[in-house]
Amino acid sequence: MKFQNAILAIATAFSGANNNMVDAKLWNLRGFGNANNNNEVMMKNDEVINHSGSLVGEELPSPSANMGELFLSEQQGERRLPKKKKDKGDDEVEGASKKKGDKKKKGQKEQKIGDAILEGAPGDAAAKAGCDELEDDVVDQFRRILKKGENGVKKSKANKEDVSSGLCDSCTTSEERTEADIVASHIDIMVEVPDDPTCDPDDKESCIETGAGDDDTLTPPEEGEGASPSEEGEVGAEFEATSRQLMDGRRLTGNTNQIGQFAPLSCNPVEFDCTGAAGLSTVVGGGPVVVPCGTCLVYDLGDEATIGGLHIIGKLLVPTNYKSTLSTPYVFVQGELEMSDNQPISEDNTSMKIVLTGNTDVMFTPHEPVAGAAPLNVGEKPFLVAGGKLNIRGWDDVEGSGTTWTPILAMAEADRLHPDPIVGETAARTALPHLSNPTITCPNKVVHDFEGGVDFSVWKGGDGNVLSYDEASGTLTATNLRRDWQGFRLDFTKFTKDCPLTQDATYLVTIRLKIEDPTLEDGAVSICETNNHPDHCPKLGRSIIKAEGKGWLYDDKVRLLPSSIGRNNEWFTFATEWTWDENDLTDTVAQVFYLENFKPGQILHMDEFQFELPSSKSYAPVEDPCLELVVNGDAENADGRGWHHYPMWSGRTDRFIPTILEETVDGAVNKYWHIENRIWIGDSLRFHVNHQCFMLGSTYSISLRARFTGKTHPVTYWFEIKGDTATEGYKYNKPLYCPQQSAADGWVTCSGDFVVDENYDFTSSPEIVLVTQDENDSTGYVDWDFDDVSIKFKSGPAAGLEVDKSDAARWGVNSDVHITSNTLHGDDAQDGRVKAVSQKDNGNVVIELENPITPVFSEQETPGYGVEIAVTSRNIKIIGEDDGTYNGGYLQVFHTPGVAQVIEGVEFFNMGQTSRKNRFAIQLLYNGNVEGTSISSNSIRQSNMRCISVDGTANATIASNVGAGITGHCFYFDRISADNMVVDNLASNLNDRINSGNRIDGYDDHYADGFAIWSPFNHFIGNVAAGGHARGFRYYLDTKTLGEDLIQVGGTLRVSPIGTFKDNKAHSNFRQGFHLADLEQFFQFRDPENVPVFENLSAYRNREQGIYSYNCVYCKFIRGFLSDNQKGIEIRRSDGITLQDFVIQGQTELFKNYVTDNNSHKLCGHSSWTSEGIHMMGTLWRLGDQDPGFGLRVKNVVLSGFDKEKEYYDNCPSTEPIGFSTDTHYGGHFDYKTSFENVTVDDGRDIILDGCRAASYGYPDIAFNDIDGSLDPDKSASNGFLVTDQPYMTGLFGDSCKSTAGCMSYCAEICLGMVTFFTERFGTENYKLKVTDTASGLSIDIPGNVRTYNERWNTYAYDGGAERTFAASLPAGNYTAAFVDEFGNTVWPTYAEEQWAQAADCSGGVSIGDITVIKPALDAATECADMIRNGDSANRTEVTPWLHTKWYGEIVNELKPGEGIGGGNAIAMDRTYHWTGIAQNLNSMCTDAREGEWYEFSAWMKMTDANGNPSTNIDPNREWWRNQAPIMTITDRQYRDVSTKQHLYNAEHRNLAALARPYNNDEWGHIHGIFKMPTSPRLWFELERAPDNVKFLLDNASLTPLTCNRDGLVRNGNLETNDSLYWDTYGGDLVLEVLHGAGPNGGHALRSSSRNWYDQTQSQALNIDCVNAGDRIAFSAKIKTSVDCLIYSWDSNQRCNDIFFHTDKDNVREYHRVGYITADTPDEGGWHHVHGIHIHSENGEKPDLAKLYFADANPNWDVYTADVKAYVLEQNCQALVENPDMEEKDLYWTYTDRDRSKVKVITPGAGGSGHALRLYDRDHSWRGLRQVLDPRCFVPGEEFTINAKFRLTDALLAGVACAGTDCPSVVLYGKK
Repeated sequence: MKFQNAILAIATAFSGANNNMVDAKLWNLRGFGNANNNNEVMMKNDEVINHSGSLVGEELPSPSANMGELFLSEQQGERRLPKKKKDKGDDEVEGASKKKGDKKKKGQKEQKIGDAILEGAPGDAAAKAGCDELEDDVVDQFRRILKKGENGVKKSKANKEDVSSGLCDSCTTSEERTEADIVASHIDIMVEVPDDPTCDPDDKESCIETGAGDDDTLTPPEEGEGASPSEEGEVGAEFEATSRQLMDGRRLTGNTNQIGQFAPLSCNPVEFDCTGAAGLSTVVGGGPVVVPCGTCLVYDLGDEATIGGLHIIGKLLVPTNYKSTLSTPYVFVQGELEMSDNQPISEDNTSMKIVLTGNTDVMFTPHEPVAGAAPLNVGEKPFLVAGGKLNIRGWDDVEGSGTTWTPILAMAEADRLHPDPIVGETAARTALPHLSNPTITCPNKVVHDFEGGVDFSVWKGGDGNVLSYDEASGTLTATNLRRDWQGFRLDFTKFTKDCPLTQDATYLVTIRLKIEDPTLEDGAVSICETNNHPDHCPKLGRSIIKAEGKGWLYDDKVRLLPSSIGRNNEWFTFATEWTWDENDLTDTVAQVFYLENFKPGQILHMDEFQFELPSSKSYAPVEDPCLELVVNGDAENADGRGWHHYPMWSGRTDRFIPTILEETVDGAVNKYWHIENRIWIGDSLRFHVNHQCFMLGSTYSISLRARFTGKTHPVTYWFEIKGDTATEGYKYNKPLYCPQQSAADGWVTCSGDFVVDENYDFTSSPEIVLVTQDENDSTGYVDWDFDDVSIKFKSGPAAGLEVDKSDAARWGVNSDVHITSNTLHGDDAQDGRVKAVSQKDNGNVVIELENPITPVFSEQETPGYGVEIAVTSRNIKIIGEDDGTYNGGYLQVFHTPGVAQVIEGVEFFNMGQTSRKNRFAIQLLYNGNVEGTSISSNSIRQSNMRCISVDGTANATIASNVGAGITGHCFYFDRISADNMVVDNLASNLNDRINSGNRIDGYDDHYADGFAIWSPFNHFIGNVAAGGHARGFRYYLDTKTLGEDLIQVGGTLRVSPIGTFKDNKAHSNFRQGFHLADLEQFFQFRDPENVPVFENLSAYRNREQGIYSYNCVYCKFIRGFLSDNQKGIEIRRSDGITLQDFVIQGQTELFKNYVTDNNSHKLCGHSSWTSEGIHMMGTLWRLGDQDPGFGLRVKNVVLSGFDKEKEYYDNCPSTEPIGFSTDTHYGGHFDYKTSFENVTVDDGRDIILDGCRAASYGYPDIAFNDIDGSLDPDKSASNGFLVTDQPYMTGLFGDSCKSTAGCMSYCAEICLGMVTFFTERFGTENYKLKVTDTASGLSIDIPGNVRTYNERWNTYAYDGGAERTFAASLPAGNYTAAFVDEFGNTVWPTYAEEQWAQAADCSGGVSIGDITVIKPALDAATECADMIRNGDSANRTEVTPWLHTKWYGEIVNELKPGEGIGGGNAIAMDRTYHWTGIAQNLNSMCTDAREGEWYEFSAWMKMTDANGNPSTNIDPNREWWRNQAPIMTITDRQYRDVSTKQHLYNAEHRNLAALARPYNNDEWGHIHGIFKMPTSPRLWFELERAPDNVKFLLDNASLTPLTCNRDGLVRNGNLETNDSLYWDTYGGDLVLEVLHGAGPNGGHALRSSSRNWYDQTQSQALNIDCVNAGDRIAFSAKIKTSVDCLIYSWDSNQRCNDIFFHTDKDNVREYHRVGYITADTPDEGGWHHVHGIHIHSENGEKPDLAKLYFADANPNWDVYTADVKAYVLEQNCQALVENPDMEEKDLYWTYTDRDRSKVKVITPGAGGSGHALRLYDRDHSWRGLRQVLDPRCFVPGEEFTINAKFRLTDALLAGVACAGTDCPSVVLYGKK
């Protein structure tokens, strides 16, 4: 990726150098060399300027001060998973918000690159850009600010030194920044400045501090607020402003940074003597009350007092334990307020209570002038301390005073309820009295068991059938059945006439029956069951016969269900229930039961008929009805002689009724419940329970045994209690989930506990049902058996709580207490009031509450992770009046440095104002150093905005405070707070009243964290966060330091050392217990010991992670306890983590039984969530050579409780001791170096991690180093590795490896090193890496792995998206490695980037040099003839292997059939940002073979806008970094240290090809260029840099060798291609045009215009590899300028162009002036001949770059060139002079001095023909002509003949004679 911040940081390193020199260093491959802008020092006479220096790819600046990109830049650091823009609600964005429409300040520079770049940038980019060394200064600066004390600080605009010392991420240059620049960049720096020497103590305005002004990019003004003072103006004039203006502009809820500091008033003594002081009543009148300055008054008002305001300028002393309630709209303290209380804590002992009232704004006027504060609008209900002092001691921290909160040691339970019985509902009925004889007791049941015979007066068989009695068996038999109405009939009239039936009572009928069908075999299925149709099943009916004239006879019938009927000739029981309503009993003369609808010919046998009222068997025991709620759950004691189902029932009586069956097991007879013929998941055993037994807070145990038959698929089920509740509506409670079981399991017991909460407050007896899962119509429904169903009382609610006596020393009767949550959510916290305090024999005390609470975990059940109880009453109270809003009072200590405040033992109730800035319950607001301050032992209850907010304040003690029922964060520490001791505080039950829509702009209280920590400089010890709406502790360090009003005052905080953080606990938080993010201290010190350390953390019962580590570098977690979290610890985008001395538990049985659907959230809140002890990464996040280099070290850790799977985690897909992230597999395989030492994994499945699941996440090759063998399942190894159980991981180790659970294998006594080969993704799908041990001959075939997300990701060039990885973990040895295809052939996967991991924490792993890579043979001439694959549209059917560099979106490259050149298939790329483009890897075997050879790139491209129209914003004449036209960039991956091959970086070679001119928006554009082929392990090219939102359409791309031609080094010199092919510009935004027909003789010309500097002209890179050192190169061209130049002048404004030749080899650069205009005889059209001869230097032989260009003409002129040539003059020592007869005019000839003579071509020459050269205007005898000869011909001893013809003339061309030394001579000169 290309990150702007990294680019800027690197760029500023060179900013002091001359810009042109910077350009020369950068443009190494395109030839933009030193422009040499010095007009005074010019190269003359082929003078060589040789620049040498190092050019390192990762350390290059930008080419100019305005350039925002690098030509060659390192791309190294964090691995980032490219993703869509995050939801703002999930970002750590405090301080980053900005209102829409906010305008930038005047002069602010536009940001050239979008927010998307910055959003994607790594957090440590600034630190890596050279800022680490600045962080000490940042820390020291902040500490100076905060410790300044009474001397204060001033605000001033930042100068260069301030920025460089405090704003690392601003990346300043060495240039001086102007005031306008600073204003434009919106940087306000807090700096310590000396006292102003111009300040006159007698002139208050001259001493007023200048306001720094608002930063509207950070904190835009709220609606209705006035503007802050101007940046350059003083604020003294504001003293005379109107009140209305002040109310608008000075609200403390707005910005406060412009307000000065308050100090103790000069009119007050250092200490007050209140002896004999007057009472406050002496100054109480009808309005506000003022305690005068220098005066002490004693509070003496009555029990209830209301005043118009209290302004303490002097001192107010409230006597100890003084009782009074004071109502006032405000309290201002500029002097001192003292009050105290030493009574036991109790509402009865309330002493001083201050009630802040009103809802109108209040004005505060300082007694002595303070800058910007006269007066201030301080809003409603303020308690403001400004320069004053509070000395409130309501809880002295002395021995015996106890604590404000303490763990609950044990619970004292309440007994279960004993509700009165309700006859017929919870108790049995008795029969009504006998109608005729009261002495006769009517029976509760009538039994016909036929043991003594049959009463045939009541038993009939119906007409035609015969009833008989079998005395031996005691049964009644019916035979001769011919009609369906025949069967048994019982006349019930006689019984009901004597013993009346009870109206609406339930009666039970139980019949013991046998049906004998002669046509069936004994035991055969009945026809009823076979056909399952009402017409084929018997029916029991009831006939009611009314008196004559009173109605009709009517029948009720109940069908015997197929599931109830026994097999043929086998006894079965049939049970029904009957009721009689008023109509049934009125005027009834007869009643008959009849059993009929039998098949003709069947024989019926009845053994028993029983009619009864339900007995006590069918009800819970009346003496203890709430002990066991289920009646006859074991089916052993039913009515109906043990066979009736009552009180069980069926919800689908047409399908089934519960049936009691029996079985014999091991000789014992057991009855059980049976359900069959089900058609729905809720078809089950059903019953009601007594709702009066559900006492809030009581605990019940549920248990049952179940089995099923009929189907083979496994089934799960849950226990459901449902019904109408008093306040919650109809509730479906699911207190017990049972694990999946199968038919083969037989009887399976399921049990658990549940706690009764408000969801069990039923208004009537609830219904109990067992609901199954995993069943539907397609799977079918099983037949269930149930037994031993029980809901049994376990424990009552907590009526009393046992605590340590010394902790509760001041807790009194009638004090309020708060009990923290016992679940995953803070809402389950509870409040109570103390009824009594009693002593126990063990020395503890029991706190008895007025009302029992829901049971909670105490230290007795859960040692170390129970819940806490806090006393929330205080005897001194400060209360915000409840006016129906969420705007209570607030207490603020404001801008008061150096004054120690004491606020101890105060109850703050209804304080804070929701979503209002600086309106918090308690706030220390930018007080600097307040050493001695104690904010301790306070209670903050029902706060509308935070508990305690510490902003810009240092050295305070925040201890033993309790916050409960809080809106927003509870304890908040801003980025400037430092050196505060935060000890033993408790935050509980934070709510969600604030959301992202109504939060304070720039703040994130919508998360509502227990402790929100933005500064690294404070100390947190022994605190508890219980019930954060988001997190318990959120530790986040920002990339910039924001001070008061979120004005930036410094650079990154991430690398700063953090304070002490230990012994803190977090539980019951809705998200994480500890959220620890962006801790990069390691990058400052690079010391593994000087890193963030978190000691003894406890996190339990948090809904998500116990500890969430995000971007933590080298963090150490030492000692800790984690339990009952979704994930114990999650390590995300963090490297170098140490986890030591931890106990990590999964869900405990105790918590599993406690938490149900109804008392808050269960674990696995989402079905996709896995539960894991350690949730880790599988791939390193940071890959730099200075980064940790390892992932995780685990030592002395015990993991347990993750083996219950569905039993405990019914909604989780899996539970594992160790699991992996699903979306951080950046490397496509496992490379997160991990070691274990003394680690115990207690898992009944023997699973440490699930290797199969990890493989599905992208980690198929896990290798965990087990340092001491503790992971060995056999416990026999001394060390080893736990690896993925695959042959490619274990195949070389023989018997050393043994398979373990979870698709893993343990390999004993080995140490493994790891090497990874990253290759091309495409075309390698079937490749494997064959690694062979040369010693043993054994080999393994390692498959390649890729990450697959979507098409965009799969073709992404960066971050491994388009890569396949082959990773080998091997012991020491010698190996060969070869890539093979599916047929075993050796192949090459385009490239293979070899990268080694750091050595494991053991000795003996494979290391660099141990592996020899075998490559296939390469025919470079054929295979490397065109390095671009799929470049020709004619045969293109897909887009691969084309890649892209776009990290957003879904699909990027698409095939466009028919849209290519000539109707071929083009490739389209969708783009948004200019730095993205289309790319392709090059074959590294070819680049190796052709390294240093010249290649020619060519591609055709169309560019369109988002709508597909031709793009109109392409400008190829702008420099590439202006991103106006596409260029070709090559990126190669280089090793930081080739000896280790551990770290690689990206080096980018930009502008190697560019858009040829002319470019037509409607046509295909030609991107073309030549360059020398580099090589590296991986190299790819990219077409990029067109403007944002320009789409690409690509076709006909090629990359072919370019040969060197000695006879034609310049290509397209005459523009024969009709375009600028091979031509480009030499720097600058100049326009390059091909002018057709405008050249010499009607040919073409090339024009450069809009030039900005002398050397900015057309240019061409040359392949001169065929030119040897010593060869002469002839250069020539025809040239002219838009304004006639002076050929013989060095005047920079008038001179003509020369030809320049530039070479760059091994960073040694040479610049040669190689061609001149010799004669002032231009051709027609003004074309001058420019030419010259250059002797090629040794350093120029085969250079990295050679460039021809034209320079020196006035930058305002256009430059035209044509007929450009460069060629080698072959050696000819027989005729050394070229063009001796001037037949080619002045070619090869030039003057000896430009400005000392002139040359003209004349015709004819000697002999009257040809040409001659005339030299004139000579100013000295040695001015003449010269030519560069071939020095190789001059050999010692050789003789040469020199011939020349001369003619001498005077100025009028008349011949003159010469004599002696005045005659012309030939001079040979040179140098050795």
